[in-house]
Formats: sequence, structure tokens, C-alpha cells
Amino acid sequence: MNTEGNIPYYPDKTSARDIVKLNRMMKTSDQQYKSLFEHNGDIAFSVDLLGRIISVNPKFKDIFGFAEKKMLRKSALNFIKAKDIERVSDHFFKALNGMEQTYEIELIGRDGEESTYLIKHIPIVIDGVRTGVFGIGRDITAQKKAEEKVAYLAYYDPATALPNRQNFHESLKVKLEESKKSKEKLAVLFIDFDRFKLINDSLGHLVGDELLKWEIERISALLPANCYLARFGGDKFSLSYTGFESIDEVITMAKAILTTIKQPIRYLEKEFYVTASIGVSLYPNDGITAESLLKNADAAMNQAKKLGGNRIKFYSDEMNSQALYRIELESYLRKALEKNEFFLCYQPFIDIDSDTVIGAEALIRWNHPKLGLVPPADFIPLAEETGLIIEIGGWVLETACVHTKNWQQVEGYQELNISVNVSAQQFQQPSFVSEVKHALTTSGLSACHLHLELTESAMLKNASYSIEVMKELQGLGVKISVDDFGTGYSSLSYLRDLPINNLKIDRSFIKNLRAESKDLAIVHAIITMGKGLNLNVIAEGIETEEQLSILRQLTCNVAQGYYLSKPKEQTEFEKFMNDSQPSLV
Repeated sequence: MNTEGNIPYYPDKTSARDIVKLNRMMKTSDQQYKSLFEHNGDIAFSVDLLGRIISVNPKFKDIFGFAEKKMLRKSALNFIKAKDIERVSDHFFKALNGMEQTYEIELIGRDGEESTYLIKHIPIVIDGVRTGVFGIGRDITAQKKAEEKVAYLAYYDPATALPNRQNFHESLKVKLEESKKSKEKLAVLFIDFDRFKLINDSLGHLVGDELLKWEIERISALLPANCYLARFGGDKFSLSYTGFESIDEVITMAKAILTTIKQPIRYLEKEFYVTASIGVSLYPNDGITAESLLKNADAAMNQAKKLGGNRIKFYSDEMNSQALYRIELESYLRKALEKNEFFLCYQPFIDIDSDTVIGAEALIRWNHPKLGLVPPADFIPLAEETGLIIEIGGWVLETACVHTKNWQQVEGYQELNISVNVSAQQFQQPSFVSEVKHALTTSGLSACHLHLELTESAMLKNASYSIEVMKELQGLGVKISVDDFGTGYSSLSYLRDLPINNLKIDRSFIKNLRAESKDLAIVHAIITMGKGLNLNVIAEGIETEEQLSILRQLTCNVAQGYYLSKPKEQTEFEKFMNDSQPSLV
């Protein structure tokens, strides 16, 4: 036992145990560190104060294919792109100064593929002294691609790879600001393919998208560099055009687009023919904001469609007034029936051989207290678009039957027939036959005196169903007339199969009917064909004595037109019959 003065000394067994324990903890900590470093799923590395690599983990070596001995003591900057050296050096020095750093960088792996890594730098501190920087890198390539895809879909149409509506709208705002500063002209075009829905419905949207891609490739090839084309949705595309000198350049380009679109596309050994309608608005004449220019170009495009499509229409204040008028008209139209604003006019049918009135066509008219007499060309298409034509058509049918029965009973015109136009929508209603029965029952009119005029398109829409309905109507005794014959595309092929009684030659053939005119041969052929099928042939739109004389020579049965009589209101028509038709009594 050792002594020092009077105090005995014993070896410190507790300190020895603490040292052992501390060493064990240090060993464990070192193993944990090595485990974290060696088995990390991300790349891990460390560099000294000079930026030289001190260590790399197996994941690092596996991905980049470098042997550790070839990397140690070499500058980490040797393994990145030259363009990133300055940026990475900045992050390195900031980390040395105690600021944790995070940044993205593209690194090339052993397979030659480039991947994006999210690198985190933290300082290495030993005994309070910074000795280097520790780095961890996570491969975020998949995440970045997903983010890029989301960003792409937000601004581009995946089917055509064109900018989408949002993209176009933002681009247009920028171009407008530039045009305001530079005083340059700017045009916005809406391009909408005509009846493209038929292709999608018959061949499917995948085929439709393929055809659109080809059309877009054609259009893109002819556009000037200062154009920006986008898919606005469906088969509608938008285009901005800047830097042109005159409106003629816009017209020339728009015409070139229409001509290109009209070229046939061959797909699956078939040829497809497509047309388009184009609406154009101009800055600053038609609007000074992106919203107003887009709205007005769309309005112009819709106007082009209403005119038959395959054309260019420029926006104007007049067109805007027409649009407002249409909105106002629709509002009034919905209340016109309940307010008794409709009335019927009657245009007589004249038997050509006897010059006697044998019937009349009922024609609806609308007298609005504010707008006055509204032309049928304005409200009939609107009634069809809104579906109001079904209710209005029912009113016309019943009212015409009531008036006709009254003329037969009170005026004594017992053989007078009435002809009523039926829209395609009205005819396709499952309740249509019941409506006809109701009108006949309510009025007391015999079915044989009711003639229903149908256009070819109304008859051939859902042809098998239409023929069944027509046969049912004929079973009641109702006569069926083909209206506007000669203007449809299926006249000859379907005529022999349709259960019809009368054939009305379209007024477009009568308008230019003169001796030795081409229309003469067409009208002659229609009359001959009609009589061969035991049909009563009616010519409408007669305006001259010469036309009536030619039709008499061609043995046409019935005539109708302004030359014989304009449409007349109920009381005027009664007077017309009383003055000219004693033989009907």
C-alpha cells in the first residue's frame, strides 16, 4: 500500500470501469456511424477542408463506378460538370462556415445515364474544429420527372403536344402587353373543325385524335414564325398572330389554313375529308384584353358555322349586337306561346290543271310587342336549338287542324287539305304520333286532310324508326310529304323505300326555271320520277307566269308561290278562298 503524507491511496477502480464503458460506447458509436455510412441507401461522402474526397460509401461507388483508391485525395470538383463548379463551390464554403446546404445537381452514373440528385452538405466538426464537409445525395430523378409531367400537363395538351387553353391565355396576355408597347397589330383566330363529332362517334376518339394530329402538322408547317397555335379543347384550336402589316396577311393565312384542312387524309385505307370554320378578332378594334379577344373570335367562329362552315368570319360590333339580340330573342321566345304571340298564315296550294285551291301550308309567325314581327329565319333555328320547337310545333299542328275543320264546316270547303311542317326534333319524339291523334281528335279533322311535311334529313335520321312512324301515320290516313326535295344527299337511294305521298320540289330549282335552263332538265326529271312512283308532285317558290306555264307543260300536279298568293293571315285566307274558289264548296 502506498502512502502520501497521512492519506492512503487506492487505485480508482470506478474510473477504469468508466473508461472501459466509454471505449465500448465509442466503439458502438463508431460502428453505428459506419453502419449509417456504409449501408445508407443514398450516396454518402466526405471531403476535407480543401474539397478533397476523404471517403465514399458503397452506394456511391456502385452508382458511379469509381474505385475508391482512384478517388481519395482528389478534388470532388473533378467529378461534376464544369458549369456546376462555381455553384457547388459556393455551397461547400457555406457548409464549412456552419450553414447547412441543400441543392440539386445532375450527375452521370457508370451507365452513362444522367440523374438528378438532391445533395445535402453539413460541416464535419471534431473537438469544436471544422475539418471538412459531409455530404448525402438522394436520387430524385423519378420525382423530378413526375413534377415535370404535372407541370407539362398543366400547360400542354397530351394528345397533340400543343399548348393548352391555360398556356395560350397566359401567352396572349404577354403578347398583348408587348403589342401595347410596340403598337404592333395582333389577331386571335379560333379554328373549329366542322362536324368532327361524326368522326369521333363513328371511329372513336383515338382515331379522331390521330386525324387531328395530322391536320395540326399540316397547319403548323404553313404558319409564320410569329404565330402561336394551341388546342383550346376538343376539336377547337386557338391561334395568335402578331407583327403583320395589313389585314390581308391575316386573310391569306386563314385561307391557307382552310385550304390545308380540306385536303383529304388517308387513314386505314380510307380517305377522310374535313373542313373548318375560322373566327377572327383583331386588337385593338375588337378588344383590348385577352378575354374580350377570345370571346369575340369565338363569336365570329360560331357565326361562320351558322353560315354553313368552311369559311372565315371576322368579328364586328354588328355581330356582337346580333349575339345580344339572340340572347334577348331566346328569353322572349320562351314566353311567346303562353302570351299568345304566335299566329298562323296560310299559303295556298293550287291545282295546276283546274286552277283551284286544294289546300294550304300553315306557316307560323311571331308578333312580339317590343320587337314587332320577328322573321321565322330568326326564331325557328333558335327554337330548334333550345328544344322549344317541340312545344311550338305541337301548337301549330293543333291550331292548323282546328282552323281547317272550321273552314270545312263553316265556309263549306269540305275537301280543303292542310299541310304542316314538322321539325326533325318533333318528328323523332316518341309521343309524336299521339300528338297527331290528339290534334285530329280535338279539331275533328279527318286524317286524310292532314299532310305532314318532313325534310329528308328528318326522315333519314334513325331511318328504320322514321319509316315505322311514317307507316303508322299513313295507317291513320295522314299524308306524308317530302319537303325541299333535291337538296338532300340521299334522295334517290331512299325515295323508293320511304312511305310518302307527296314530293315538293325545292324552290332553288324553281327560282331559275326558264326555257332551256339546266334547272328545266332537273325539274322535268323530278316530276317524271315522282309520277313514276305514284307521288303527287308539288312545286314551291313560283314567282312568274313563265315558271307556272313550264310546270303546267311538265304536268306538275300542284303549284305554290308568291306569284299565286303570298302567305295570308286567317281572315285574309278565308277571303281569298271566297273570292277565287267556288268549286271547293
